[in-house]
Amino acid sequence: MRTQVKSEEYQNYLDDLAGYYGRQEKSEEKTFIGERLRRIREMQGISLEKLAKLAGVDERYLREVENVKVFPDLGSIIRLSKALRVATGIILDEESGYSYSVIRREDRHDTQRTPSGTRENPQYLYQSLSTGVVSRHMESFIVTLPAGGAADELSSHEGEEFLFVLEGEVLIRLGKKEETLKQGDSIYYLSALPHSLKSSDKGQAQVLAVVYTG
Repeated sequence: MRTQVKSEEYQNYLDDLAGYYGRQEKSEEKTFIGERLRRIREMQGISLEKLAKLAGVDERYLREVENVKVFPDLGSIIRLSKALRVATGIILDEESGYSYSVIRREDRHDTQRTPSGTRENPQYLYQSLSTGVVSRHMESFIVTLPAGGAADELSSHEGEEFLFVLEGEVLIRLGKKEETLKQGDSIYYLSALPHSLKSSDKGQAQVLAVVYTG
């Protein structure tokens, strides 16, 4: 992945994250999303206030994300990556440099590394299924929704989303409507429609989510 930012240090950082340098095997960097966001923002010379405005997110919320007090929802990650002109996968700390990618069950990323909500009360946890492919336009995840978790605030962003319920029961809010999805149910919607997702009161749920970011 290449950017329009003319900074050798910044480009070297992205190359390192993206699995370049001869595609050498590297140990995964143990950093939080907020820490990577701050480092990329600072390397681009963008203030926190400006990034919040460009991405259309609340300034206070972004500051809490960078300080690892809260974990951003997927919609915010997509908006921030577009504002920074980097792939969503870079913010999610994924390697990116191949034409295809196979994710074995035992190799799925640790869900604890990319949650939404707070450390004490995660609203949902991600496992990426799309690591490795360069310049992709879709992101795929297994999303775990803890039992009794609260729904995120309504989120909207560019693109389209497809959800398939693997287990449990989920409640999805789309604008002023709410749908209940059970195991085997699916839904496809435009991401510009304000939406939020949570498990029902019947226990934990798990969803396959495919997001087209454009």
